[in-house]
Amino acid sequence: ASSWSPRGVGGGGDNLAVIKRPPDLMAQIERDLLDEKPLDTLLRKLILLGGSAGSPELRNWASVELRGYGRDAELPLYRTVSAPLQIDGTVPGGIVRHETIGAMDIPDFARDEINEQVPLRMGVSEIHSMVDQHRTDRMVKLQPPGAPDLVTYMNGTREMNGHITALYWSVSTIALAGVLDQIRTRLAELIAELRSATPPGQNLPTPTQAANAVNFVINGRGNRVSIAQAADGSTITAAPEEVKPRFWTRAKLVGAAAVGLATIAGTVIA
Repeated sequence: ASSWSPRGVGGGGDNLAVIKRPPDLMAQIERDLLDEKPLDTLLRKLILLGGSAGSPELRNWASVELRGYGRDAELPLYRTVSAPLQIDGTVPGGIVRHETIGAMDIPDFARDEINEQVPLRMGVSEIHSMVDQHRTDRMVKLQPPGAPDLVTYMNGTREMNGHITALYWSVSTIALAGVLDQIRTRLAELIAELRSATPPGQNLPTPTQAANAVNFVINGRGNRVSIAQAADGSTITAAPEEVKPRFWTRAKLVGAAAVGLATIAGTVIA
């Protein structure tokens, strides 16, 4: 009698195929968030999750947070902080350091980009390094785009009393740490949205579910969708939750419109 066995079974086991389950990246990121793992590690795992789920939205958001946002890329609101504009320079009789100036002191053609609002386009590792390096003075000098040329122009017009040697934003490390915390919080919200939209027993969200989660959490668009399990084991997609404007925002708009109309009416009567 001849003996037969399927390929890879028996015969010493040399050809035995070992099937490994793909890692549950969502569960790993959840654990890492609770364990306060470094933010760059979490974002790299999110890139892998986006690759496994076939989601360019997940990969793109994690990548730009790691690499930084390009000059022409749209910057999320949480990556803009407030900070005073300051100058270093010389004046008759001395030297000035950390002299605060107003946005109106900047030439009018540059005020749209150089004011008290600071866009943070660098990657998360660079922001984290700045916080670590300035734990003592708690202040970071960030140079606006085109600052050297603008300084040359301002010195040429002689509108400032003295000679400017440097123009920069004086950004608090507390504000920088707050941006990192905002990114970590959005990552947690993103994973929570993915988990709620993924049916039980399924490790990966679909590309559509991932895109909806990114639009809702990061871009502030779309609706929240939840997945529930029925008694018979089937999955139920809950009705989307409409994102309604906050009451105070709506009331403020209505009130402002009413005041504006009343002012116009009063002016006409007068």
